[in-house]
Amino acid sequence: MYVLLLICSLLILNLSLVHSKQSPIAYPFNTPNKYIQSSPPCLAAKCKDGIAFVSIHIREYDSTSETYSDELLLENIGPARVEQIDDNALLLSAGWRVDGHELADKGRDICAEESTLFGVAKNRDFAERLGWGLVNYLARCHVQESTRSLATAGLLAVKSVDDLLGLYLVDTTGLYQCRALALGCHSNQINNLLLEMDFADDNVDEGAETLLQLLRDCQEGEKTNDDLDKSELKDVEIWRIPDESIAEIVTLNSTSGEIKRRREIFASISENSEA
Repeated sequence: MYVLLLICSLLILNLSLVHSKQSPIAYPFNTPNKYIQSSPPCLAAKCKDGIAFVSIHIREYDSTSETYSDELLLENIGPARVEQIDDNALLLSAGWRVDGHELADKGRDICAEESTLFGVAKNRDFAERLGWGLVNYLARCHVQESTRSLATAGLLAVKSVDDLLGLYLVDTTGLYQCRALALGCHSNQINNLLLEMDFADDNVDEGAETLLQLLRDCQEGEKTNDDLDKSELKDVEIWRIPDESIAEIVTLNSTSGEIKRRREIFASISENSEA
């Protein structure tokens, strides 16, 4: 009897040790991914005529070389975080840049397979087939021993032939339709504010400017929830995007399918007021 109890105890201890070896990278189902959380802010919003994306590219000043780190230059083509994976589909990825590119490449493979099977036209079910295909790929990378988990999540915008436009969060746990969402650093604070904002009457250009202004307000501590007591303002996290950082702005029109890209130096609200 005692021998049997000892064996059972050892088995339980062994199982507990196995399940305790969880890390933010290997087990994204249970723990937030630290690479996604520390990524520069990535935002998207569904507007009346399309989807607006805003992604910040940090350029920090190196006092030794007296130059800025050139993660993204205004005059260069890349490296962009918003990638076109089909004529009517865009993916904004947060987290490790190389993993975001890997996820976008998988999206292109899925789109090519869809075109082979069903033709060029995409029906309203295409968005979910594409989204769940990306989710399945992230999940398989997570569980297979021969591959590592991809430290990335994405905001997917897809336009179907009937002009329906969807915005989805794609991560290892599933596919989630959303109206407006932020990924990356300080996303909890930004998402709390996005919950109170309505983009239904904004066109994509107005929506993009609203997202930029939200980032300016948040980093200067100007924007907080309406129900936040003034005495609690000291507890609100105030942060700042480094000067000379680049804002990548991309819009997808729901009717024409036209994709527009532009970049500009991200200026804080204080800098704008001085101009």
